[in-house]
Amino acid sequence: MRVLVLTKPFGDLSPSELADQLAEAGADGADLLVRDGQTVTPSTSWRIAETSRALHGNGLETGLVSTDLTSADSESERVVGHCAEAGVPLMRVGFYRYDAGADYAACLDRARRDLASLAELAARHGVRLVLALHHGTLHPSAAHASRLLDGRDDVLVHPDPGNQAKEGSEDWRLTVDVLGGLDRVGCVGVKNAVWEPGAARGSWTCRWQPLADGGVVPWATILPGLEELGYTGPLSLHVHYPADDPLAAVRRDLGFLRGMQSGPTATSPAH
Repeated sequence: MRVLVLTKPFGDLSPSELADQLAEAGADGADLLVRDGQTVTPSTSWRIAETSRALHGNGLETGLVSTDLTSADSESERVVGHCAEAGVPLMRVGFYRYDAGADYAACLDRARRDLASLAELAARHGVRLVLALHHGTLHPSAAHASRLLDGRDDVLVHPDPGNQAKEGSEDWRLTVDVLGGLDRVGCVGVKNAVWEPGAARGSWTCRWQPLADGGVVPWATILPGLEELGYTGPLSLHVHYPADDPLAAVRRDLGFLRGMQSGPTATSPAH
């Protein structure tokens, strides 16, 4: 399985600097985050192509572009168009938030309409959308994501067991099964977390942790399991915890991830 690195921890490096850092870390490519404070921002989405060229020059791919887009508008038109221009195959959409003060059915209906408009825009440009399973949204689990997608087969899903740990957990095999199989999976997010006592008595909090330090997500079981099922899509490594040296943090976690892919627990050959 190819390993992309979410570019979030590298901030606003130039395209060439970002490509050099990812190559030095040993990544197969980038999960390029389009957000203010990053190499590519919503207002400079033309740099997607420039960054992709820099990555390609280092032997890397732009396997995924991650955005905060949730509906079709002029900004979405620009970003999706630049993804198409750069030959990016997948674009992660933003998060459809759950509002506890509003009616769930109304939130879901609005999110479905917004996603449909964005999916139609992406289809015109030949870009496939992916929806991440993410805490604090209408789509934290496979079942909830399936309700949002409502039978759409033009949007893939981006399981992320680390995100799912924020609201409990879900067996990764159940996730794949509920979604309808690996054909519905566009990418798998990789990170880990730990639960620890919070500031208030009796409270607990979930914080991100280096993948190399372990955590609540059983990656040593999940990765070989995905290989055994024949998953051939990308993994996206996320470094969300504070890191004074992003390159060192990514290199360490990536080395640990590679070890799990090729280690004694991964008895099946990679596909």
